[in-house]
Amino acid sequence: MNITKSSNIFFTLVFALFSSVVYSDSFNLNPPCVAGTGTDYPVGPGQAYSNISDVPWGNLGPGDTVRIYSRSVPYKEKIILRTSGTEQNPIRICGVKGQNGARPILDGDGAINDPDDTDAYSTYAPMEGLAMILIYNHDYDIKNGNVIIDGLHIKNAKNTFSYTRVDGSNSIYENGAACIRLQAGDNIVIRDNEIENCGNGIFTMSQGYNEAHLTRNILIEGNYIHGNGQVGSYSVHGLYIQAIGATYQYNRFGAMATGAEGTTLKERVAGSVIRYNWFDAGTSSRFLDLVEVEDASAWYIVQEYLDSLNGANPDPQRLLLVQEAENRYRKTFVYGNFFNHIGSVTDSASLVHYGWDNDILLAREGVLYFYNNTVSIQEDLNDSWRFRLFDMRNNFGGMPKSKETIEAFNNIIYFRNESEGATPAYLCMSNNGGTVNFGVNWISNYNQSANLANCYYGDTNDEPILNNLNNLIDGTNAPTPINSNLQTVNTPLIADNAQAIPTEVNTENPIDYEYLIHQSRKNRISVNDLGAMEIAPDIIFINGFELD
Repeated sequence: MNITKSSNIFFTLVFALFSSVVYSDSFNLNPPCVAGTGTDYPVGPGQAYSNISDVPWGNLGPGDTVRIYSRSVPYKEKIILRTSGTEQNPIRICGVKGQNGARPILDGDGAINDPDDTDAYSTYAPMEGLAMILIYNHDYDIKNGNVIIDGLHIKNAKNTFSYTRVDGSNSIYENGAACIRLQAGDNIVIRDNEIENCGNGIFTMSQGYNEAHLTRNILIEGNYIHGNGQVGSYSVHGLYIQAIGATYQYNRFGAMATGAEGTTLKERVAGSVIRYNWFDAGTSSRFLDLVEVEDASAWYIVQEYLDSLNGANPDPQRLLLVQEAENRYRKTFVYGNFFNHIGSVTDSASLVHYGWDNDILLAREGVLYFYNNTVSIQEDLNDSWRFRLFDMRNNFGGMPKSKETIEAFNNIIYFRNESEGATPAYLCMSNNGGTVNFGVNWISNYNQSANLANCYYGDTNDEPILNNLNNLIDGTNAPTPINSNLQTVNTPLIADNAQAIPTEVNTENPIDYEYLIHQSRKNRISVNDLGAMEIAPDIIFINGFELD
């Protein structure tokens, strides 16, 4: 289908896509890799296709399935997908697991591009070194959609490895190469993969040239993402997501690569939901970096769209799209997550950065709802003077103060020294600027945390607004509320102490599940307890693990 910017049919279609859910929540986190409704392409030992490159990638259509079988030797072949499925019949690229659940390995170290991919070579060549799996339609007016990638182990696409180009020459991967790169697409699911040792683990682009360059509705769930990032680079990340509509759930985020300076999860998203994940920080700048849109601001912010028209009348349907996107851009939801920070293995000095990092005129200027998370921070004073729970920009260079707000409630925030006998760092509620409204939260070291003199530079104009500190539950002398595995221990100040979730939050993002170690979930029946999991009345822990 050839789509133009002016077509009313086009905008009707886009609005339907924008409003849809990326496949329902009635899924299997470990789905079997079976043939779909279309053509089946089995790849591997004894299968119809010996090599990944034998699959006619340019001919895939709705319902087609590429099933890659696990084998003892990794597949050293790259994939470029240029076609689309439908919502009812997506294209699926999945791994048939072997003994003990071993996923098929796609190894970027020495991988080759499909030598028969000459049809796309003229426009694909500049992007060959950017990914192990690339979802990319080089037609300016068409983008990919309705694709599922699951059950694979993808690794080693970064600037320390080489690959073979379509023309047969060898080259080094580009800076910021990704295990999976989505150039633009709608309704993309990345599920149950191991994503390891790439530059960006997953990278998605969203640009403002036209609708075909926007990414809408991406679901990232049940993956193990670790060891990514680029040595010495703060602009390459575990995940780098730019989209309208993104949900991350049931993922295990391991440590970044040694020497990497990027973020575990960085995003420029309207409609972001980060829930039921496990985060281990290691050699990363922070866990979450939730900042402003850049290349597609006229699709996210109404004023940016109107300014781009230079006085012309806006298209009514496009304006509806942008209004809806801006409403989603101003609200971010982070809940039900486990965060595990250990100071000796990471350079991070903050948990969540929210607002903007380059252009304050495009800042989120909205609300981050941070609730029912379990946060464990081990930080010695000799590793970092202070650790900030939240980080919002101040008025550097005379700029206006941040207009962002964080609503924090029902969290467990356990802060301690890492080394026995060491002096702990100062725990600060927020960086300079912005507003934090505190509901009920259990927090250790309350008196230290409320001492603003240890957290800011002394200029009261730069201090954040911290409201309702009296709602914080002082856990200074209370029993430790979590065990060594971050699972909640039944203690008086945690059990049945949660506040009611605000109606507007509960309507959009209720707490129905909790993260189950690892990369799975279980139902959460009650939200009466603080933190990321409810306390079973008969819960028993031995050596840090829960017994049924």
